[in-house]
Amino acid sequence: MGDAEDPDTSSGTSDSSSGSDSETEQGPTPIDVHPTLPKQLEDLHAELLGDYTVPPVPPTDANLAPKINALSLSEKASLEHYVAWKKSNGTVKGYKYHATVLQSNLDTEILSLHQVKKLSQRLTGFYPKKVDMCPKSCIAYTGKYKDLDKCPYTSSQAKEPCGMAHYKEGRKPGTKMPQAQVQILPVMATIRALYANADTSRHLRQRDSYLKQALHLVGSAMQKFSDYGNSQLHIIQHQQMGLFKFLRDIALALSTDGAQLTMKKHSNTWLLILIILNLPATLQYKTEHIIINLTTPGPNSPGDIESFI
Repeated sequence: MGDAEDPDTSSGTSDSSSGSDSETEQGPTPIDVHPTLPKQLEDLHAELLGDYTVPPVPPTDANLAPKINALSLSEKASLEHYVAWKKSNGTVKGYKYHATVLQSNLDTEILSLHQVKKLSQRLTGFYPKKVDMCPKSCIAYTGKYKDLDKCPYTSSQAKEPCGMAHYKEGRKPGTKMPQAQVQILPVMATIRALYANADTSRHLRQRDSYLKQALHLVGSAMQKFSDYGNSQLHIIQHQQMGLFKFLRDIALALSTDGAQLTMKKHSNTWLLILIILNLPATLQYKTEHIIINLTTPGPNSPGDIESFI
C-alpha cells in the first residue's frame, strides 16, 4: 500500500476520532465473509458470462494512449453548439436557426445536426448495438436462445410457449430479418468519456480513496461505514476476492424496473441502469451520471430479463 497517500483524502478520516471508550473495548466489528455463492447464482453467473474472460490489464504507458486529432474551428464550434442545444432541449428547427447565426458571425461552417452527431459518435466511440428479441418482449436472442428460430418462453399465465418467429421475410427475396430488436447502449464508452474529463476523472477515483481510508481503519474500533466506498463489502471484495486492485477500477450497481410510459394506453417498458459507485455519494444518483444501458420497447414486460442482460 505504498501509494495509499492521496491529496484528495487528507481530511477523510476526521469523523473517526470521536469513538467512545466503550467502542474501543469491544474491538472492531467482525466482517462477515461469504466465500461461496448459492449454486443457483453460480449457474446464472456462468450462463450470463458464457465464454467471456476478463481481458488483460491495459498498459499504462502514456505513449500508448489513443491519439485524438485536433479539431478544426468548424468542428469545435459545431460540437459546442450541439452540447448547448442538447442541454436546452432544443428543437431541430432551433438547431438550424442558431447554427445560421453562429455561422454568419464566426465565418465558419456549422455542421448539420446529422453531421455533428456522427462526429461526436466517432470521437466518443459511442456506437449502440442492436440485439434480436421476441416481438412480445419475452426474451432477447442471446446465450442459450441465440440460435433459436422461435420464442420458447412460457409465461406463468400461459400453458404453451410463445412461439413467435424470430425472423420475418427480408426486403429482398430469399433473405430474412429479425422481427424486433432492442438497442443496447455501450457502458465503457461512457466510462472513458468520464475519465477524459479532469473533474469527473477525479470523482471516479473517490472509490479508491475511500477504500484506502477504510483499510487503514479495519483494525480499529472507530471504523465507520457510510457508503459503498468504505463499506465492509468493498473491503471483502478487495481483501478476500482480489478485486479493485487498481486505482481506476470501476464499481457499478445494476438496477432494473418497469415503467409505464403513457397514462391511457398500456405500455410497460423496462429500463436497465448502471450506477457508478466510484463517484461520491452526492453525485452517484444524479441524472447526468446514471448510465442507461437498455430500454425494452414494450408494450409487454420482458419474460426472461436475464436474456436481455
